[in-house]
Amino acid sequence: MSVLVFYKSTPEGAEAVRAGARQAAFHDTDLVVHNVPLHESDAEDVEALTSGAASGTGVVFRTVPETTSAVDDYLAAAAAEDVDLLVIGIRHRSAVGKLILGSTEQQILLDAPCPVLAVKA
Repeated sequence: MSVLVFYKSTPEGAEAVRAGARQAAFHDTDLVVHNVPLHESDAEDVEALTSGAASGTGVVFRTVPETTSAVDDYLAAAAAEDVDLLVIGIRHRSAVGKLILGSTEQQILLDAPCPVLAVKA
């Protein structure tokens, strides 16, 4: 069992990692952070952020680099791993913005195979 976080290089993504670490400590489970920045240079930043969020909690964590940002891949990862809780960072979007660009977060909220915690920065 684990808490799964989908991290993007945004303030909302950083808050999702921190919330995921708190939830993993509360549920006494592992923390898995899927790194979605698509830039190799950001991998060290994600590792440092996750390490800082998990320090002092006793939470075992690991980061997983992602090569894609497709919603179906996120949902497959949530279903493939033994996930208790999925944590995502969200930001406010207008109705027009959702209509034109779609909403990855909204699709994850609706289609996730496990409970989802959505956090704002």
